[in-house]
Amino acid sequence: MAMAGRKVTTSNAGVAAALVALLVVAAASGAAGYHVCNVDTDSLVNNCRSYCAVGSNEASPSGACCGAVRGANFKCLCKYKGLLPKGIDANRAMQIPAKCG
Repeated sequence: MAMAGRKVTTSNAGVAAALVALLVVAAASGAAGYHVCNVDTDSLVNNCRSYCAVGSNEASPSGACCGAVRGANFKCLCKYKGLLPKGIDANRAMQIPAKCG
């Protein structure tokens, strides 16, 4: 499957979609210490939001952001795909797995 001139495998697309979904759930939860699919939503929001914000010019996600998503259960997150809160740039959110390695 091709996307924006580059090849994206189904597994890469699934991981990216799951990460976007995680950001959706994290932004919507608002509850302190809430965990979704093995990720602390407070940590995700606090550490990844600035990179994913619409208009952000950060070159890459912070080490803390990468750490926040490192233990995510992406299979679990797939059930949340298709949702996106205001203020989050989906393209930037989808870059996090690749940029974090």
